[in-house]
Amino acid sequence: MTDNMSAAIEKLGGRRVVDNRVYTDQRTYDREVERIFLRSWLFVAHESEIANTGDFVTTTLFGNPLLITRDRENKVHAFLNVCRHRGSMLVDEARGHCSAFRCPYHFWVYSLTGDLVGISQEAAYDGTGFEKENYPLIEVDCSIELGLVFVNLSKEHGTLRAWLGEELLETMAKPLGLAEFAVINSNPPQPIPVNWKVVTENGRDGYHVPFVHPFLRKASPPGPYRLFANGHAVQQLGADPAGFDPADWEYVATNPFPGLEVGDGWIVNLFPDTMIMLRWNMISIDFLRVLSPTESVMENRTLGLASDDDDVREVRRRNQRYWFANPIEEEDAPVFLKQQAGVSAPLLRFSVIARGADATTGTRGDDNRLRQFWDAWRDMMGLDENSGDGL
Repeated sequence: MTDNMSAAIEKLGGRRVVDNRVYTDQRTYDREVERIFLRSWLFVAHESEIANTGDFVTTTLFGNPLLITRDRENKVHAFLNVCRHRGSMLVDEARGHCSAFRCPYHFWVYSLTGDLVGISQEAAYDGTGFEKENYPLIEVDCSIELGLVFVNLSKEHGTLRAWLGEELLETMAKPLGLAEFAVINSNPPQPIPVNWKVVTENGRDGYHVPFVHPFLRKASPPGPYRLFANGHAVQQLGADPAGFDPADWEYVATNPFPGLEVGDGWIVNLFPDTMIMLRWNMISIDFLRVLSPTESVMENRTLGLASDDDDVREVRRRNQRYWFANPIEEEDAPVFLKQQAGVSAPLLRFSVIARGADATTGTRGDDNRLRQFWDAWRDMMGLDENSGDGL
């Protein structure tokens, strides 16, 4: 780095630059897994995906295969999807329904509460000291707010409600707390060969919107944003019919959720890796499954009302494609790749997040939501700069 560049970076201050090595460095990634992902509340499902006794969904978080299900007392559990006998996976399917979970290897059987209730040829364990009540499925802490199901992989943590905060929950409750919602579409998981922070930062970057997203530039006037504790943020959104083809607007400008009017909207960024977009008649939940320093998988759930008929669901799905699916797949995805390639260049040490004076409220275009993300990142990583340990 030249002396002039060093002076320029020093003048900006540590909060306004990012050491680009954090997008590729394995040591940094390992510390992120330990300090951030294993200690944060992570979104895994919507409650409607496990609406009935015995319904289940599966996922894998940082090498831990998980099984989320609902028991006969209507309680939702998250278990390690692994038999306690010889470590075989219990369930291969992404979702399904059963009355109990039977290991495919030796046919050990677990109840919906995780208890070991059946062992093939059980008499062979007599006198060995083995007691099956000591071998339930490993349970992971699971909690639900506003129908959103989260897990926390650490043993010591606060409540999900405290993690999200009362003010943010109040924002999200309109409309999530005003009706019964259901998943109406699940896009196939989309592998993205980039660092997870590239995707997460993009969801907080209002500066790029008028340049990368022609439709959003015309149809989505920005409202104010607000920053919350623990790295969460919300951006209010509007809708301008002039940005739509008139026939398309007539079709989607219908069926607002309870408590909303056509045109209402917001984007909620949940630290570390989830974004929830509301447009008056649909909710799009975008979340990551992080695999390595340069590999992520994007997943999506679209919510409508549980009472919707097929025609209304199609209206909501089409509106989701306008506001989220098309911009992400056709416009943001190529930018993700370009940014990852650029920050991987050894000669480019720093990138800049310096737009705007520091504030907890404002309008789209400054970098405060990005700096807030990095504030939360540094805090959980135990670091003083936006740089990896030892870099």
